[in-house]
Amino acid sequence: MDDPEGITDLTGELKQLVAESAVAEGTLHVYCGHTTCGLIINERDTGLDTDMREVLERIAPHSDNHHYSHDKDRTPAERLLHAERDNGHSHARAMLATHPELHIPITAGNLYLGQWQAIMLAEYDGPRTRELLVRLHTA
Repeated sequence: MDDPEGITDLTGELKQLVAESAVAEGTLHVYCGHTTCGLIINERDTGLDTDMREVLERIAPHSDNHHYSHDKDRTPAERLLHAERDNGHSHARAMLATHPELHIPITAGNLYLGQWQAIMLAEYDGPRTRELLVRLHTA
């Protein structure tokens, strides 16, 4: 993903993982160990992506347009240590709009999702390499 903010649909890969496993009844656990992105379940729709970007810009404006202590109050040594660009908005957006982990039921060997539900990673400070911990638990 080249865009600093965006949605990656994980549903197909996670469905394939469940299908290839021997788990007929249980839970899929997905954990995101990052602080400027997170997990969501919602409809995968371009209009919803646009709406969410606009809502989050009103609630947690970009660091270029708003003072975040996380960005502005760091000492030069802290900025050097973290080698971070200003991303206070990314932390705020991830806290407001995502979850660090999801638990999705598996039934009859399939993820139990609603007709329009998709499992996605919402990125607010990319592009970055992200890792997710995914585990299957049997009932």
